[in-house]
Amino acid sequence: MDPTPFTRGLAFAAKEHVGSRVPPECTERFACDTASAAQVPAGVRLEFSGNAGAVDIDATTGTMHPLAAPVPEQYFSVWLSGRLHTRIPAAPGARQKLHIDLPPHGRNKPVTIHLPEGYRPVLHSIEPIGGTIFPLPPRQRWVAYGDSITQGWTTSDPGRAWTAVAAREANLDVINLGFAGAARGELPAASFVSTVPTDVISLAWGTNCWSQIPMDRSYITELMRFFLTVIRSGHPETPIVVLSPLVRPQAESIPNSAGATLEDLRQGIEAAVATFATTENDGRIHLVPGRELISSSHLVDGIHPGDQGHALIGQAMAAALTSAIRSGYGVETAPRVR
Repeated sequence: MDPTPFTRGLAFAAKEHVGSRVPPECTERFACDTASAAQVPAGVRLEFSGNAGAVDIDATTGTMHPLAAPVPEQYFSVWLSGRLHTRIPAAPGARQKLHIDLPPHGRNKPVTIHLPEGYRPVLHSIEPIGGTIFPLPPRQRWVAYGDSITQGWTTSDPGRAWTAVAAREANLDVINLGFAGAARGELPAASFVSTVPTDVISLAWGTNCWSQIPMDRSYITELMRFFLTVIRSGHPETPIVVLSPLVRPQAESIPNSAGATLEDLRQGIEAAVATFATTENDGRIHLVPGRELISSSHLVDGIHPGDQGHALIGQAMAAALTSAIRSGYGVETAPRVR
């Protein structure tokens, strides 16, 4: 069977799965690091239900991508009704035929298969054994733009990334536009987001503006205004949830080469969101302050959260996304989860 009807997490139609999360005509305008990170199929997955006792998947893997989340091993990760069921090791640079047994108690329940993202597999076919499978019904779509943390750094499994956690809790179909080493509010990315049909959008960027391309508070404040303006050109009514930068101990009080601490940049982003909502009379923009959402103990390397940190972020963002979709009014603070 063609895997296309079962594939989720792509913002555009792609016959060869998956190649890139961004279409070529948009990638040409992206920064090189963003275009490279887009080749990692973060959040791309197979979803189905049915009465089959097993499925066979035919896939060809590539070599390890340097911007994939640094996990010890690459797996096809099988989740059943929102819980990890099994993981099948993937080999790099090989055509691989996988046999995945599905337990009797899992019949007619949702199955999600996360890909070994680092190996960027091409999916050729999926075949049910001893029954039939069907694509899951459509759900509300969520476009999540951000940096490496949105992409899934550094969890033990793609299904434990905060975007996956939030999507399960809020019953959303997430398109992960997290770009490791990038996501500095580039306007070509905002332009792409503005073209993707979606029911809700999240923006989570800023920490790379302290280090990689240093910015000060006034610059990032204005950049966020432009970023929101471009998105609103294509999504005038779509709820937007902005997550300001998470804690990063090294950067909180140390100025970058532009003279700004991460706290300065965080305040600039939060001020931009509040000002945009007021001046544009935009009641569908929502703010989740990131500073206290997790603690430094949840970071595995001083920057990226591990599984527990991602779980906390996912829970908070699920609440914020659900609230934004239901109400859409007012710059609001999502409940903090500790």
